[in-house]
Amino acid sequence: MSPPPVPESSRLANLLQGRATDRALALWYALVVVFLFAPILCALVYAFNLGIVGKQTSTFTGWTLQWFPAAWHDTSLRRAVGTSLVVSFWSALISVLVGTALGYALIRHPSPPVRRLLSAITYFLLIVPESVIGVSSLLFYAVTAIRLSSATLVAGITPVAIAVVALIVRARVLTLDRRVEEAAADLGSTRAKTLRFIVLPQMLPAILASAVMAYTFSFDNLVISTFLTTPRLNTLPVYLYGSLQYGPAPTVYAAASVVFLFTLAMLGVAFLLFRLTSRRPRGSAAL
Repeated sequence: MSPPPVPESSRLANLLQGRATDRALALWYALVVVFLFAPILCALVYAFNLGIVGKQTSTFTGWTLQWFPAAWHDTSLRRAVGTSLVVSFWSALISVLVGTALGYALIRHPSPPVRRLLSAITYFLLIVPESVIGVSSLLFYAVTAIRLSSATLVAGITPVAIAVVALIVRARVLTLDRRVEEAAADLGSTRAKTLRFIVLPQMLPAILASAVMAYTFSFDNLVISTFLTTPRLNTLPVYLYGSLQYGPAPTVYAAASVVFLFTLAMLGVAFLLFRLTSRRPRGSAAL
């Protein structure tokens, strides 16, 4: 027995109600985005504020570009930028080497218990608060009498980046077609050659995207870096955060704006590279 037909008025009411709900959700989403990004937009605008006698003011006094070259000529600020660039490079390099192998093993390791253990370790690195990692690392270096240096800073911020790389590579490995590798094995290819000439080229977009993400995460790390930096070894986020206690200087806003734009550009590159990982390999369609 077929159900009774729905009246046309009820259909129209349901349609209008659905549209109203969609518009309300869209409005709520827009308000949340504005609330979250309003402070960043404020910092970008005040990076061009003239201020009064070289000091930042709450009222906008005029437009100027002088704070950007002033920030560049600040020796301490430039040294912090150099430290962040070097530390982020080594952290990203180690993260890519270790995280790529970890992400591949999360899917392709033959032992299910090992895969579960590696997954637990990966998610554990992301779940543990960075403040806990920073305090634990500082305590470990103090007990073992290891002096804080660039190496200890890289060791402190790299684990989180490794987990990020592993999850991105894992997502790519899930899309790989095993039939391509089986076809290569049927043609006499060894496992090493299959990994080098078939698997790694398909994983390359994910590896590049994860490298950009790891570099960005390491460059912007503040919490862990706060515990592992010294007066002579300072990163840019720690320098910017520490300079606020003496009053916000206009150069701080200029430097923060450059960091934000740099991070935005790196994330955009990572997004474009990650889009390539969602495409199915060409060779798999013919098999």
